[in-house]
Formats: sequence, C-alpha cells, structure tokens
Amino acid sequence: MKIGIVHDYKPNLGGTTEVVIRMSRELSKRGHSIKLIAHPESWIREIDKKHLDIIPAQRVKITFMEYIPFTLTKTAKIISLFKKGKIDLAHAHYALPYGLSAYLAKQGYGIPYVVTLHGTDVIKLASMPSLQPVMKICLENADVVTTVSNYLRKQVMRKLDICREINVIPNFLNTNKFRIKKGCKPLRIEFDIPKENFVITHVSNYATIKNTLIIPEIAKHVIKHNKNVTFLMVGEVLGERGFDLEKLKKKVEENGLSKYFRFVGRRKDVSRILNISDILLMTSFSEAFCLSILEALAVSVPVVVPRVGGIPEFVKNGYNGFLIRNQNIEKYAEKINLLLSNRNLRYRLGKNGRKTVEENYSSDRVIPMYENIYKSIIE
Repeated sequence: MKIGIVHDYKPNLGGTTEVVIRMSRELSKRGHSIKLIAHPESWIREIDKKHLDIIPAQRVKITFMEYIPFTLTKTAKIISLFKKGKIDLAHAHYALPYGLSAYLAKQGYGIPYVVTLHGTDVIKLASMPSLQPVMKICLENADVVTTVSNYLRKQVMRKLDICREINVIPNFLNTNKFRIKKGCKPLRIEFDIPKENFVITHVSNYATIKNTLIIPEIAKHVIKHNKNVTFLMVGEVLGERGFDLEKLKKKVEENGLSKYFRFVGRRKDVSRILNISDILLMTSFSEAFCLSILEALAVSVPVVVPRVGGIPEFVKNGYNGFLIRNQNIEKYAEKINLLLSNRNLRYRLGKNGRKTVEENYSSDRVIPMYENIYKSIIE
C-alpha cells in the first residue's frame, strides 16, 4: 500500500514524533511505500533514508502576508501525490493542524484519510471553543479515527460531542531494540554515577504538564532512607515558555541536591540508559499514554508513575509498577524506597513489565492493526 503520513519529522518533538517515525519504519519494512509529508525544516535520520521519502511542504511568501499557512501547502502535497498515484490515502497524526490538511484534500479530490489522536490535540486544543468546530469537522469526515488510549477516546467524545466510531490502537515499540542488554555499564562512568548507587531515571521534555518540579521534593524523602541514589534526568526542553528544565536545575541546587542529580540532555541511547536504571519515575499531571513508561517496562525496569490519563491501561499497580494518586510526594518516595530495599520485588515487577509489552505493545502486534485499517479503506 502507498501511505502519505502527515506530520512534522523534526527532532525533540517528543513521544508522538518518535511513534510516527517508528510506524513509518515498520510499515516500510513490511513492503509499503511511505511518503512523509512534513514541514520544510523536517529532517530524516541517515538510517531511514533508504526506506522513507520525506516530502516537504514548502514555505510560500506573498506580498500581503508573511507566508501561506503550511496547512494549505501540505494539502497541496497530499493532492499532488494522490493525483500522481504515489499515495492511496493520507494518515494525519494530530487532528490539528495535520488532520485539517487531509480534510481539505478529501473535500476537493475525495482522498481518504485517517486521523490518529495522540493527546495534546485533545487535551489542549479540543478545550478551545475557537477550535472545536474545526476539529470536529476533521474527525467527523475522516474515514477512520484512532486514539492511543481508551482514556483519550473518551475525552474526545466528551469534549467534541462526537458519536462516531473511534478505534483504540496503542503506542508500541520494537522489543528487539528495547530489551535487557549487556555492555551498558560504561554509561555509569560517563555519567559519574558511583558504583554502589541505585539509578532512578526520568525521561521527558520537561513541559510543565510533566510536573518535574516535585522531583527534588521526592528525592529529599528518598534520601532520608537511602543516600546511595542518583536521579538521572534525560531529555531537554523544546522551547522557553511552558518548560521547566532550568527551574528544575535551580531547585535541585537550592535544595543542596546537586550531587544526587545528573542532567544528561537529549540522548539517542535511551534503551541503554534504561539498562542501567533501577526505577523509572514519572510525575505528569496528565498523559494520554506516555511512551517513556512503555520503554522502561520493555527493558524490565519497574515504574513509579501517576495514576492519570491512559497510564493505568498498561501499568497495573503492584504488578509491573506502582501508581500514585494525587501527586502525593510521600507516596512516590515510599514506593521508590520499597523497590530499592527489595531486589526480588524489582525483579518481579520488571519481569511482568516485559511480559506486558511483549503481549500487547510490540510493533508486531500493533502495526497490523493499522495495516488492516488501510486495507479496509482502500478496498
């Protein structure tokens, strides 16, 4: 099949971009032709250049405005590729703005399209009265709509009063890449982590919604019972407003916790970092799914995470991790200390985490769900 995937293939855009990249790669491996219809500043990794074809929607300047919105130039790319027989359908990731491009292409040329909702478009944009009508039109006219969690499905139906069928297809990963590996210990030397220390890892873009400013408070409670810990902070900010990395670093320093924290920035070797981790800690106010948690479970790392959004759909309290209600700092620390003090418990929860991913969230299980959708539309 020939699929046009509408998204921006840019670095540092968070979990959704990583999911889109993985999906494109997996579909290509299965013999499908993939066109990535993206922003002109998008890039493609060397490893993917043989399999994926990026089609930039060019910036168009005219005299009476700065430029034509990319929503329109992406629409033009979808139409052009369809008319040339290079795509059978468009698959937009996010309703706005990418789903709008696909909707316009369908109105003009009958081009079928799929919309996948990942979270931000529902949690933020669907709550804006000025955007609700446009978003609703995009979803009601799509051939198929999918969400990454049942929580997100319920949210979009409630916020937009949509009565159509919405399929839940979860996030996924390659279980051959995310697994227990040997040869990762040199990372401890690179990050200057003492040999005897436990490693508690956090991975995010430090958006305010990730609630990372409570992590120093959690750390203080953990350190009261166990000083042999290192909090390994992975990732970087996407911009200035709405992101808390610098505030977090300042808070760590003000609380005298610098020797317990390592800020390592954006990394390409997250699977290796998870292999030197004892626990994954997430503290978000809201998550539609959270890919970082899934990655940790795949590497047999137990997780201590908030009971919010779609997380309880794949993290089972006491089975593969611990779920914390109401951002309770003491409870976060209590469960971390419990895991640090009980090696058998860490092993059991980690083993169950790997089993969870293999049974429900591997690319071999999830990608065929998308293939079946494409096939039904094309037929």
